[in-house]
Amino acid sequence: MTTVTPDKLSAILQRHDEIRLAMLFGSHATGTARPDSDIDIAVWADSALDVETRIALIEELALAFGRPIDLIDLRRAGEPLLGEILNGKRLFGDPDIYASLLSRHLLDVADFVPLQRRILTARRDAWLRSS
Repeated sequence: MTTVTPDKLSAILQRHDEIRLAMLFGSHATGTARPDSDIDIAVWADSALDVETRIALIEELALAFGRPIDLIDLRRAGEPLLGEILNGKRLFGDPDIYASLLSRHLLDVADFVPLQRRILTARRDAWLRSS
């Protein structure tokens, strides 16, 4: 198993010209990774990742590090996952794309998360009443 470092991850991901932004999040970003931890990576590419590209990236990273890879397409990431990703480490990328994602996250948190919480609370309460 190869040690996971931002430099090694960046070197692999930067070989893919279509990737404009790459983020490391989860336990490897926070320094709490265990020997069995997967590597959580999020990327913004020129277009949404198709299945073949996604599988190829996952395979390349898994072979390089000997760990499972959780690869997120930032074009499709929603809350609360986007917030977790943005709290991670930026490996490389376009600052305008990062700023756009941060703006989207702040708007989503302000608009959507309160509604999401009310829905989850109502579902939880309904489930508790039916038990």
